[in-house]
Amino acid sequence: MADYTVSKSGPGAAYPDNSVQATWQRLEPVVTPEQVRNRHLFGIPLISGIKDPISGRAQVYTDSLMLDTIDRSLAQVESETDLVIFPIRVQETQPFDRAEYQAFGYFRLQQRPASAVHRLSIVPPDGQYLYDVPMNWVSTGFLPSGQINLVPIGNAIAYGAPAEVGLFLNVFGQQPWTPAFWLIEYTAGFPDGMLPKSVNELLGVVAAMEVLSSLAATYAKSTGHSLGIDGLSQSVSTPGPQLYTTRLTDLAAKRKVLTKKLKAEYGQTLFSGNL
Repeated sequence: MADYTVSKSGPGAAYPDNSVQATWQRLEPVVTPEQVRNRHLFGIPLISGIKDPISGRAQVYTDSLMLDTIDRSLAQVESETDLVIFPIRVQETQPFDRAEYQAFGYFRLQQRPASAVHRLSIVPPDGQYLYDVPMNWVSTGFLPSGQINLVPIGNAIAYGAPAEVGLFLNVFGQQPWTPAFWLIEYTAGFPDGMLPKSVNELLGVVAAMEVLSSLAATYAKSTGHSLGIDGLSQSVSTPGPQLYTTRLTDLAAKRKVLTKKLKAEYGQTLFSGNL
């Protein structure tokens, strides 16, 4: 079995990429309900326009509802940015590409940001590990953006007889492209649940938009009302479901900018390949 004690991370922190020292804290725990209200919903009472039909009281957007919204917003942020927020362990197969192999074994991991590589192996279709690449061959200088390379120094660990491994590499190494040749096991996501403030900002923006959208629907039943007493009348107009349009527009613009910047930072904007 592979020795997971030799897992290899990047030369520095996952954010900012490969940083080793900082005088200002750029990471923080996932945004809380209170922070969403203070940062993105300041001055907006989170009260439904429709009273509870049983109790007759106004319905309030509570912390438990906000926590659920943040959780769902996290999934939306991952989907929109193609990033992994909280750490996951990934087993990913990649093809043998002679052009990339000759470029110091260039690999581009699918899940980003990557924070550690645990295993890089050659695995034939029967699922048996044939060859483990030693971690001192794996260059992780660009790991957060999903890039690793092979710089062959030292010895490798082979599964099976050396002759079998040599034959396998000789036969398949002559092919320009072979599918599902490599198996890479690595960890993706921001370590220890500490998120860059830009990611937390986007998460808070998405959560705030979900909250305001839900509340706006409760004001859709009326945009105005009239009151008449003893020949006197008063008419009042309200924005109805457009109550939060200004704030939603601002948040949508910020969401677009943050999403675009995060995708560009981790190379998830464009896709390219050799085929």
